[in-house]
Amino acid sequence: MPIIIRAKGDDHTGDLIKKFKKIVSATNIIQVVKDRKYYMKPSEIRTQKMNELRRMRKRLKSIKRLKNAPTPKPPKKFTRGGDRPERTGERRPFSE
Repeated sequence: MPIIIRAKGDDHTGDLIKKFKKIVSATNIIQVVKDRKYYMKPSEIRTQKMNELRRMRKRLKSIKRLKNAPTPKPPKKFTRGGDRPERTGERRPFSE
């Protein structure tokens, strides 16, 4: 989707550039392009998500120690097995 900025009345080029930069930073386009510059293996993506979760938990823990501090929302829980349901029942030993 293209970003279009139109000059209104006495808008200077500097003001238009500021508006453009603000829109680009709000849509996070630059970060997406930087992330897609190189291929990341799925295992690298998983480890990166797990590290983010660890950092967030550690941050929440330190914030809880402080009184009257607002707590940020934790990211969605990442599971290793995906959306696969848990197995139920006992496992039987292998027999011939």
